Amino acid sequence: MKRILVAYTLIAVVTGLLFLRFTDFSYGTTKSKTPLHSEIFEVGDGYGYQILLEDKVLIRQEYIPILEGNRPFATAKNADRTANKVITKILKKESPILTISELKELQIPEFNLY
Repeated sequence: MKRILVAYTLIAVVTGLLFLRFTDFSYGTTKSKTPLHSEIFEVGDGYGYQILLEDKVLIRQEYIPILEGNRPFATAKNADRTANKVITKILKKESPILTISELKELQIPEFNLY
């Protein structure tokens, strides 16, 4: 009887360890479940962003979309908010193209002039 109990305990421990090894379980971390992420970079006198799927660049946006001319974002925070909006749209399976109203909602200063 004691051997059977030890055998079942050993099987349960091995099964648990295998489960933890082959799943993406990580205790105490806030690792994102999506492989999409953004990176902010400097462009001239401003900032741009790129959207990556794991390590492959999907979108590289050096300038504020929709505006005429090549005007980078004034702050890294504005570029980051815009990149996060694009990621949200992609995750919802929507077109990543932003509209003027969406950029106004993000409080990008260049669009609050209109």
